[in-house]
Amino acid sequence: MCGGQAAAQNDGRAAPADTSQSIHVSSIRDPEITSYRAMAAGLDAFDDHHAMAPMAREVRFRLIPGPGIATDALRDATLRIVGNETAISVPLSADGSFVLPRSAQADSDDADLVTNQKKDRFRWQASVRSDDVPPGMRRLGDLRLQCQVSSAIARKEMPFWLRALVAAKLRGTDWCAAGKLKMGTYSDPAIASATLLDGVRRIALPVNDTGTSFQAPLGDSRYTDDTLIELVYLDGAGAPPASL
Repeated sequence: MCGGQAAAQNDGRAAPADTSQSIHVSSIRDPEITSYRAMAAGLDAFDDHHAMAPMAREVRFRLIPGPGIATDALRDATLRIVGNETAISVPLSADGSFVLPRSAQADSDDADLVTNQKKDRFRWQASVRSDDVPPGMRRLGDLRLQCQVSSAIARKEMPFWLRALVAAKLRGTDWCAAGKLKMGTYSDPAIASATLLDGVRRIALPVNDTGTSFQAPLGDSRYTDDTLIELVYLDGAGAPPASL
């Protein structure tokens, strides 16, 4: 969930501003241990805001290697839900993505989601994909729903004073509707550009220096949930599988 530098746009209209007053949201917590209850709050948010992406069947989460960590490090990663009375293995796909199962026992046991990886090797991001989105595209409503999932988890993990501070700076409790929020969307393969398609207008979105993240105008109500974002991949790489 990192920032990106501003890019020019084809029609002269300004891309979403990146001001000094913007609020940046980084990874929620080190992925080697995360509260199951906090992660389950993300599942609740997916259900509560599903109208943003009615064609999305599920929310997936993905472990993302940190700086300097090779992507093949995921080959050795494992994931479990662990508590005093809970032990549930969570299957990891080759790309590090997984579906978090619902478990009343894990909730009542106040269990944790635990990896076998050292601290700071990975972070995670929610991933929502509607079935009808063409390859090489992202749908704005999917990204908005991802944000709702991630912010629900963040609020569950943050102490009250920090939640109140963020709400005050964003001027509301719906963080994802705030124009100041800057939440990057991870991309693998890396991208050369991300362009929002608004009718005949093509609006360039900020992409970070490595091409692994772009920023979409999640809080801009001028764009509907069905608005598409066109991704151009570096080095001629193709679009990733629809599940990612």
